[in-house]
Amino acid sequence: MKTIFAILIAVLGLSIPSVAQSGGKTSGKAAKGISTAEVKVYGNCGMCERRIEAALSELPGVNSAEWDSATDMLTVQFDKKKANLQQIKEKVASVGHDTDDVRAKDEVYDKLHGCCKYERPAPMKVN
Repeated sequence: MKTIFAILIAVLGLSIPSVAQSGGKTSGKAAKGISTAEVKVYGNCGMCERRIEAALSELPGVNSAEWDSATDMLTVQFDKKKANLQQIKEKVASVGHDTDDVRAKDEVYDKLHGCCKYERPAPMKVN
């Protein structure tokens, strides 16, 4: 009985660190091809956050997206085989939010709710 208990402890001891290191979602092998990036995304409020994150949830290959209104930084985790950073920026711009180098179309930005209208950076590439 002590042998079985010792084996169980050893197995659990080996598997817990790998789950903790991966955030509990993927193993080391499954994490290959997964990238995490930070992107400046302009916005103001909780409605902006929901809009940005919801748009990215529709993009194939995006595993998670979290936008912080205090810093205007989007942290996105994605599968490099299914999506790339340019596609992510273009998707964000398609719902009215400028990124560090992709500008939302004026007509989309103009339709944002009043509290969502942020001070736009200087003109750049238009989505």
